Amino acid sequence: MKKFFTIVMLAVTTMSASAQVTKNLFDAADCDADGWLWLNTQEKIAKYVGTINEDGYTVDPNGKPIQMAFANITPDYPETVADPDVLGADEGGYVFGDEEFNAETALKGGIALAPASTQMSMNGGCLVLNLPSCATISLILSSEAKMLGRTLMLSPNNSIDNDNSTGTDPWTGDTKSIYAKASVFGQLHIAGQWKWEGIESLNNGYNTGVTFVSNEPVYFALQNCHKYTIYVHAIRVTLPQQDPTGISSVNTSNTVSEVFSLDGRQQAKVTRGLNIIRQNGVTRKVIK
Repeated sequence: MKKFFTIVMLAVTTMSASAQVTKNLFDAADCDADGWLWLNTQEKIAKYVGTINEDGYTVDPNGKPIQMAFANITPDYPETVADPDVLGADEGGYVFGDEEFNAETALKGGIALAPASTQMSMNGGCLVLNLPSCATISLILSSEAKMLGRTLMLSPNNSIDNDNSTGTDPWTGDTKSIYAKASVFGQLHIAGQWKWEGIESLNNGYNTGVTFVSNEPVYFALQNCHKYTIYVHAIRVTLPQQDPTGISSVNTSNTVSEVFSLDGRQQAKVTRGLNIIRQNGVTRKVIK
């Protein structure tokens, strides 16, 4: 009887705890079957894309989820622009006008990140994501040259170009360079096209304990650090979401130590419907 009571109480406790799931930042109707928002129509650009607070050169926390920042190069301050008809690089890294350019493989539509003043300069245009929370960040990029850039953790109160990464207290909430590949020896990717996933957890150099994964608002930027345009064609962002049912699906590839029915009876295997599973000292409610 004691065992039965323990199992039932564990089941009730597990039912009250919510399971971590994710949802897409963008409306499903605007995304493809894999959750990518392709910036290939003016309607989607108008709905999701805006600009930073250009007076302060800071993210606008009240603005659009996707924001553009100009290249901070005097005196012209080249613009970062969104265009549903822009042609990025083809698979070989050639762009419109090149003799070898293949229009059939070129990606159409996107945000053109303004080039930096020179190779390895930290003053190019930025893609900024104004996120209410974050689970994952993925991008589809193209460029005619090797892609040099860095990701930045932004603060609404600090200018994008005021990088405090190397300060004595390297994480205070100001702008921080989190992942940089912008040197002779380091690049984000070669010329051509690239599906870049897992960006939220990449880190090098300073601020190694910082991640964009957050249940709170977080502000991400990708800055172009090369003298060639980087095109951002598609974006996929997922947000952490609490599942109100508290029921997770069964991963049948895992080894299950003990399985019980809801009335506390031990079972030989997971059966269709609701099950109580004790595995590695953790008891949870699952559905098959």
